[in-house]
Amino acid sequence: MSDVRASYLRFPGWTQHFWTWATGRALPHQEPLIRHTWASYTAVTLVTFLGGLALSATAVSARFPLWGLALVAGWVLTLQGARTMILVIAHQALHRKFSGNRSLDRFFGELVTVLNIYNTFQEFKEEHFDNHHRRSIFATEQDPPVQFLFHFGFLPSMSRGRLWRRAFAVFLSPRFYAVTVGGRLRSNLTTGTWRRAGFALWAGFWLSLPFWLPHGTSTLLLAFVLPVIFLSQLSALLDRLGEHAWLTPADPDQDNRFYTVPATSARFCGAPVPERGLPAGRAAAAWAGWLLGTVFYHLPSRCLVVVGDLPNHDYHHRYPTTDAWTTAAYARQRDIDSGDHGPPYTEVWGMFQAVDRMFRTMSEVPRDGDLVG
Repeated sequence: MSDVRASYLRFPGWTQHFWTWATGRALPHQEPLIRHTWASYTAVTLVTFLGGLALSATAVSARFPLWGLALVAGWVLTLQGARTMILVIAHQALHRKFSGNRSLDRFFGELVTVLNIYNTFQEFKEEHFDNHHRRSIFATEQDPPVQFLFHFGFLPSMSRGRLWRRAFAVFLSPRFYAVTVGGRLRSNLTTGTWRRAGFALWAGFWLSLPFWLPHGTSTLLLAFVLPVIFLSQLSALLDRLGEHAWLTPADPDQDNRFYTVPATSARFCGAPVPERGLPAGRAAAAWAGWLLGTVFYHLPSRCLVVVGDLPNHDYHHRYPTTDAWTTAAYARQRDIDSGDHGPPYTEVWGMFQAVDRMFRTMSEVPRDGDLVG
C-alpha cells in the first residue's frame, strides 16, 4: 500500500492537524496541536452530546424553517458524543487511566453509561477488562465480542459474501435491536440503587416530554430514542465488526505486550489524494471521487463509528496503561518514529475494508476447528 497519509501533504501545512484528526493517522514526528486533560476532554464530549440532544429536540418541537436539517445535525452531534463517551471515557475509566483517580473514574464511567442507557459500568468492565484483554481469551471464541457475533449468525467458514449479506440483514433486523436494547434496559433496571435512581431520573425526563412539550412524543422518539438507542447500537455493531480480525490464530512467540498484534491493525479513515500531473479529465474524475468518498464515507465513519482514539486501537493494545490516550495518533506515530516498537504496525484504510478483513479471517477458520490457536 502506498503511504496514504503522506498523500495528504498536497494540502497546506496548516491543514495537517485537521487531516490527522480526520484520518486518525499522524505524520512522522508531528506533535499534537491540542493536549486535552481528562476534564477538558470530558467537557467537550458532554457539550457535543447534550448540544446535539438540545438541537434535535428544539428542531422537532419548534418546527422552525429547515428544522429537518437541524435535526440531522443534532443526530450527528448526539451520536458522536454518545459513542465517544462509551468508547473513550468509559473505556479509559475501566482501565483506570481516565482521571488518575479510581473513584472519579468509576463515577464518570457510571455517568456516561447512564446518559447512554448503556450497560452498567461494571458489566462493561467485566466484558472488556476482565475478559477481552486476557491473553487466553483475546480474539478467540471465548472473547465476548466474538460470542456476540456468533449469536447474530456471523460464523466461521462462512464465505465473505455470506458474511456481508449477514451483516446487512442484521443491520435491518428488529431482533438485533430488540435483543441489544433489551439487554441495556435490563442492566439499568437490575443493578444498584444509585444506578437505578440515575437511570430513572434521566429516562423519566425524556419520557415526560409528551406531557408538557409541543410535539413531545415526536421529540422523544426522534431526538433521543433514535440516535441514543438505535443508531448507537448500529454504530457499535459496525465498530465491533472491524475492531479486530477475530479468530486470527494466536502467535505463541509473541510476548505479553504484543500478543494482540496478529489480530489488530489501525483503522484509518481516508483514501489517497489524487496525484499531481494527471491529465485534466482524469484529475477532475479523481478529485470528484476523492471528495465524494471523503464527505459521504470517511468523515461520517470517523465521526460516528471510529471515534476518539479508536483509529489507533492497535496502540492501545500494545500500551493499555498509557496516559497518552487523548493524543493516541501522535503517540502511536512517536512509537513508530522511535524505531523500537517491536513487531511492525499494520493499518487498514477505510471502515468497510476493516470489516472485510475480519470477514476474510473468519471465512478461513474451520467451523469446528481449533479456534483458540
